[in-house]
Amino acid sequence: MARPKKKPMYDSDRMMKQLMEAVTDAYLNPPQGTEDSSGHMQLKQLAEEFSMTPLKVRKMLITTGAYETAISRTVNALADEGKSVPEIQEMTNLSRASVQSYLPYSKTVYKMEERTLLAERLQKYRIRKSAVEKISEAMDAEAAEGLEELLWNTLTVFEGYPFRTAKGLQFHYSMKGNEIFFSRKEKSVTRATADKALENAVKLQKEGVVINGPKMLRCFGASYLYPVFCRIGVIRNGER
Repeated sequence: MARPKKKPMYDSDRMMKQLMEAVTDAYLNPPQGTEDSSGHMQLKQLAEEFSMTPLKVRKMLITTGAYETAISRTVNALADEGKSVPEIQEMTNLSRASVQSYLPYSKTVYKMEERTLLAERLQKYRIRKSAVEKISEAMDAEAAEGLEELLWNTLTVFEGYPFRTAKGLQFHYSMKGNEIFFSRKEKSVTRATADKALENAVKLQKEGVVINGPKMLRCFGASYLYPVFCRIGVIRNGER
């Protein structure tokens, strides 16, 4: 008798389709500071968002029709002519992996990763997106009441997320009690400090002041809180 599947209702096809839709959504609607020259999320940042390689997210975007360049058009035109991957390699001087990444998936990606991992990535993306939408709505409505609690909840959701400082240094943070521990900083940032930075950010933006750098938050750990605030929607008019 065959062993029953651990998760019989886990539809790999549907899961992969949803993941590609999420990757496309993030690419076309990038958070502040993650855009490339075309206004889309940078592929490197997108790959970090979903814990995948840039080649893999590019292949997904090409599959959904969201990504197109001169190189991708050339590779796909050659493939449509019946050229094999080795032939395309020779004609374009691209590696095999690069050629494959410019071609759309012809069918659902089987065995690409464990289904539970796909589900976790989708869940994390959706939770983070929802958190950003909520805090952005509160900022737009200038709803001061409950904003500090909303900030802390959003920070919790982004724990472990790959951020970058204004100088391009990657970091992440963990939270314990009422403290934030940044990977590049020995001393923690307290919740009271984060609340103070939030208060300063809200006040400046109400006055129409452009928050163009960490120093304007006037608090300890501002160099790390600034990119976090930009990403989660607290700082709406910042410059990166």
